[in-house]
Amino acid sequence: MTSQTSIVTPANPPRSALRATDEKSFAFTTTTVRWPVIITKIIDDVYKTRHELDPSIEFEKMKEGIDIMDSIALLKYEIQRKKPLKPIDDDGEPDVNTWIEVFNKYFKEENWHSAPWLFTECYLYRRTHSIFVRTKLWRNYDPFFRQKEDTFKASFVAIIELAKRIDGLISNPSVQGSDKRILFHELAQISLWGNATDLSLLTNLSHDDIKKLQGNAKSLEESEKNILVNDLEEVWGKLSHYQQKRIDFVLDNAGFELYGDLIFADWLIQNGYASEVHLHVKAIPWFVSDTTPSDFNWLLGVLKNDFFSSASSNEKLYLERLAKRWQGYVDNGKWILKSDYFWTSPYAYWHLKEQAPELFSDISKSSLVIFKGDLNYRKLVYDCKWPTTTLFKDAIGPLATEKGAPPILALRTSKADVIVGLPEGIEERLSASEEDWMFSGKYAVVQFSEGNRLN
Repeated sequence: MTSQTSIVTPANPPRSALRATDEKSFAFTTTTVRWPVIITKIIDDVYKTRHELDPSIEFEKMKEGIDIMDSIALLKYEIQRKKPLKPIDDDGEPDVNTWIEVFNKYFKEENWHSAPWLFTECYLYRRTHSIFVRTKLWRNYDPFFRQKEDTFKASFVAIIELAKRIDGLISNPSVQGSDKRILFHELAQISLWGNATDLSLLTNLSHDDIKKLQGNAKSLEESEKNILVNDLEEVWGKLSHYQQKRIDFVLDNAGFELYGDLIFADWLIQNGYASEVHLHVKAIPWFVSDTTPSDFNWLLGVLKNDFFSSASSNEKLYLERLAKRWQGYVDNGKWILKSDYFWTSPYAYWHLKEQAPELFSDISKSSLVIFKGDLNYRKLVYDCKWPTTTLFKDAIGPLATEKGAPPILALRTSKADVIVGLPEGIEERLSASEEDWMFSGKYAVVQFSEGNRLN
């Protein structure tokens, strides 16, 4: 156990780090099984793109494509052979000095299994990014974009349904206080579960169904039964009194999950709880599906065009109306898109103020910062072996106690073997029947910290 924040480092988290040396851990499964598959898909993607090029005018890009595939294949070899970690090449990116410094200070003697899993997984995606940015013609290439695009296209039914529902809700003045509480719970759940959203939730977004839910509290309980810790009601108690506040989302996945987040952000604006929503995205392609600025702009674009070729004229109208309103938020400064290299750094969020003081100062102005997804959660709690009953505010350390720390809401579907804030006995009960409960994605936590605001 680390006793003081000052000695917490990427190599020395506040509790024992999760590492791939533990063969029973999800860190081991990820390192030995999942990563090789992810890397192979990158190679396949580059191969497909290269195959589409015209050799008569794009020969140089084709040649660079071969070099990229060779470099990615070598990266896969290093992982599978537990080779020593290498420093990130000086590729001229704004964050490269941070990566080189952290590597030289903490990880020069480590390999892919012995270093903390949080570091090696971030390092894998930064190494991959470096391979592309050191080329001339592939610098801005996202090797994960095809996967994001395909996933979004496969979510067509849910996308149309949500567009219809939100359109009806924002134009319905009869939706009042208790109704809004139900809607807050439902929209937060859609944002929470992302691609795993149960489409049965969407039926609860009509005015008639809200009334039915009000008369049956068990319906809401049923839809939230797999949320092991649920602070939504506490958050609603505060948010319901907000008037024209700033709310931030530290986003996770692109595609349908981003779409669900934007539906939520739309509702917050339309109901006057927020006057502006700051959307924090990743500066580089990250963890396969994380949202980049290009992903955000692409999503707004496809809602306006014929991306969904099977959509009816009425369905396209709903999407166009949605896209027009969202583009208006961007143009009028109600939605503010931001990217900071700290979100893709080797540091956990315990180090936010010391490593990115301007970013910390910025989010400290927010009335609520919503951290989305599993990786953001891992970085909030430092991805280490906390007892599962550890209080959330203790596990996020300085982000709960630092002067100026904003209120934080974590919406996390559990896909890694770290989780905090559970009541006594939950871990024992679930472990007895579901060995993979921590990382199966079946369960979630919704956890709130009031922060340490000055006002």
